[in-house]
Amino acid sequence: MAVCFTCRTALRRQIEGLRKLRQRRLHSTNKDSARTSRVERPQEQIPTPNNVPTLNFWQRLGPLTRAAQAYARAQRKRPYVTQVCTSLFIYLCSDISAQSMGGRDYDPTRTLRALLIGSISSIPSYHWFVWLSESFNYRSRLLSLATKVVVNQVCFTPVFNTYFFGMQALLSGATLAETWERITKTVPVSCLNSCKLWPAVTAFSFAFLPLEYRPVFGGVIAVGWQTYLSYLNRLAEGSIAARGEALEEPEMAKPLSAGLARLSSPKMAGPYLGARRSLAAALRPFSRSGSQLRFNNNNHVPRRPASTSSSSSASRAPSTARNVLVAGLLATVGGVAYYYATDTRASIHQWLVPRLLRVIFPDAEDAHHAGTAALKTLYSLGLHPRERPSALEDGTDGAGAGGGNPLAVTVFGTTLANPIGISAGLDKDAEIPDPLFALGAGVVEVGGCTPLPQEGNPRPRVFRIPAVDGLVNRYGLNSRGADAMAARLRERLRTLARTLSGGGGGGGLTEQEVLDGALGEDVPVGSLRPGRLLCVQIAKNKKTDERDLDAVIRDHVYCVQRLAPYADVLVVNVSSPNTPGLRDLQAAEPLARLLGAVVDEAKKTPRKVKPRVMVKVSPDEDDDTQMEGVVRAVWTSGVDGVIVGNTTKRRTGLVKEGVRLTAKEQKALLEEGGFSGPAMFERTLSLVGRYRKMLDRYSLGTPGVDDAFPPQKVIFATGGITTGEQALKVLNAGASVAMVYTGLVYGGSGTITRIKKEMKEKLAIKES
Repeated sequence: MAVCFTCRTALRRQIEGLRKLRQRRLHSTNKDSARTSRVERPQEQIPTPNNVPTLNFWQRLGPLTRAAQAYARAQRKRPYVTQVCTSLFIYLCSDISAQSMGGRDYDPTRTLRALLIGSISSIPSYHWFVWLSESFNYRSRLLSLATKVVVNQVCFTPVFNTYFFGMQALLSGATLAETWERITKTVPVSCLNSCKLWPAVTAFSFAFLPLEYRPVFGGVIAVGWQTYLSYLNRLAEGSIAARGEALEEPEMAKPLSAGLARLSSPKMAGPYLGARRSLAAALRPFSRSGSQLRFNNNNHVPRRPASTSSSSSASRAPSTARNVLVAGLLATVGGVAYYYATDTRASIHQWLVPRLLRVIFPDAEDAHHAGTAALKTLYSLGLHPRERPSALEDGTDGAGAGGGNPLAVTVFGTTLANPIGISAGLDKDAEIPDPLFALGAGVVEVGGCTPLPQEGNPRPRVFRIPAVDGLVNRYGLNSRGADAMAARLRERLRTLARTLSGGGGGGGLTEQEVLDGALGEDVPVGSLRPGRLLCVQIAKNKKTDERDLDAVIRDHVYCVQRLAPYADVLVVNVSSPNTPGLRDLQAAEPLARLLGAVVDEAKKTPRKVKPRVMVKVSPDEDDDTQMEGVVRAVWTSGVDGVIVGNTTKRRTGLVKEGVRLTAKEQKALLEEGGFSGPAMFERTLSLVGRYRKMLDRYSLGTPGVDDAFPPQKVIFATGGITTGEQALKVLNAGASVAMVYTGLVYGGSGTITRIKKEMKEKLAIKES
């Protein structure tokens, strides 16, 4: 028993020791894990005023912060363009302030000189400060800043001030001697005075500001500094001018002239007139050669104007040089303005022009007509906006659309330069197809066109909803008729034919030669441009009874006969919501008969390559039964493709949560007509995918020639597409072309270029 008791006691003590050892190990492990968690997860700290970092004050300035960030992005993306624009703004402000303090009338030529000087110096100055920021970086920050300041003050300041004053003098017509005299007078003084300000500015910039923000900070300081330089320049000009315009009377004659002025008073008039000749003879030796002093009773001693040929020729020389320089400057500014304003990448086309149209034209239809007329006029003058390929782009324009162009796509045997198109409605009467192609679109659809002219619905019939970038329209297919559109397209083709040489080297081609493919296999007859397609939309007249199918067919056949020779694709519109009964034609049987008649007539077109035929269907006919009927009619009639989407009569799901409409916008949204805008995109994307599956499924059960499967039907997508990402989505869903309309209204003439750029960026990210 004693042994057992001793053993139990020993075991109990050993177990207690092991338990204490285990507790110590657990305690030490908890301490280590807590310490590690504190080091690795500092964000789990309870937020207090002492441990929550605060943003710098310049990051909490609201609109100013956002503006500075936008400027920094522009500086990183396009440093040269941003630097030139910044310099032009700085020099404009400084010159205006300098002239305002001079007390003289405003001289626009001085401003032009200042802008020229600033534009020339902007890029070298930018490179200098980039180099300076990358150089003289020592371990000691104080030593680095001091070295940068000294190098900038010793090297850059004298060179820049010499350039500034020298260019001011030369552009104002001064000779080389006068220019050198002005430099020697102003540069030393300005360099000494700059030591009072610019070392501190340079040190502050390099110490506290990123490279992107230094031009902004330096620009604000430079406005005052350039005002000071302009003021010195004006003082120098005044000094030289004052010395060059010496008075006719020498210094010795001034006392005598003053005495003569006293003699001309009324009391002394008699003696004065008697002594006039003798006094004049006495003063003649002191006057300039060939000059005379003439006295009158008005206490005024007029100076003789310079009239010799040598002096006049000397004065004309600087004036001629000045005129040449001003003309060259104006030409340079005009060229830069032309290049910028006519480029679709210019921001004014997105942010300024659409808003101005909305302000100037409260009625959206008036803005539509004004925009169409402006594009037509500008194109005739060569001043229209156009897409210019940049160095980062492929630079192809249709002819080389294959090759290295990531956006090239083959549609109807034509290799398009890009899969972005412009929907019908923007150019209703085929007035501006070429200006629209110049915006960069691969496909342009004009129309809709009816056989006979019709006015459409009463005005007002177009309403804006800016809160959702939407439109409601009930145009009602207003058209000038098929004959007018055919005449316009025919003249367009003949104008091009006359500029080309025929096979025998004669004066131009005939219309039939162009229709038979004389422009080349890669140039479609409709667009008359390589890598582009022109679609012409046709529809029945409003007065034609939709229940009389034969009359409806006659309307469409008439349009085909007139317009098919000048179109690459004919589009049958049976989906407009603004023509009563038109959508009833989307039923399977009448649609098949109508499309079959159009296809048969299109095959009779008197040209080598026949136009293709597509049908435009409504987004509201989205039941499976209705869609299957459309698909069956497409395959039965032999139509080449479907344009999925149009405006919608539905008003549900168009306004997102959190978007507030004004009373005017709410009223516009409830107007009768078809809605279009970004809110339509999801519906369009869904319909494209469903039509793609149905068309492909139907083709599997339809044997073609020699038991081969028939070619795949083409789908164009339209409705709510405003970005490159959305365009890629509809293309991946089965469409061959993504078309825009309302996006151009709110996004401006640069919309096509912007969408293509976003598409290329997305594709580049996927490839990388």
